[in-house]
Amino acid sequence: MPNEKHFNGQCSRPTMEASPLSSDEAVLLEQGRIDFDTGRYWHAHEAWEDLWNSLKRRNADKSEVLLVQGLIQTAALLYNHQRQKSRGVTNQWEKLIPKLSSWKTAWGFDIEQHVENISIYVEDVGIWQQTYENMSLPVANEASK
Repeated sequence: MPNEKHFNGQCSRPTMEASPLSSDEAVLLEQGRIDFDTGRYWHAHEAWEDLWNSLKRRNADKSEVLLVQGLIQTAALLYNHQRQKSRGVTNQWEKLIPKLSSWKTAWGFDIEQHVENISIYVEDVGIWQQTYENMSLPVANEASK
């Protein structure tokens, strides 16, 4: 990535701060997280789509609108993986990477780790052995916020 900084051979993403969400938006984010963490990827997609629409209506920062769209696409990717739809998985991956790759953390979640966690399902296309028991939206630790 062009804006990445290198330190001791490690790439680090520039730090971006997500703006606070309204209380209604925070509820939608949390509902999507609960659905996502319990394997209800279609429902997570729906909750986050409502959040995405709310952000667009209030003209939120474009990077935050795209961040939520990327979260929606991670849920869609896993929904497609559950149904063993190779094209759906790879198409969602290609769409979500540019939207999420500039974020390290946002709204208390570790987006960088989330992308890494999702990548194993892309690598599993055609094999279909990955399960979903440990899939959750990772919480950011205080040091990386």
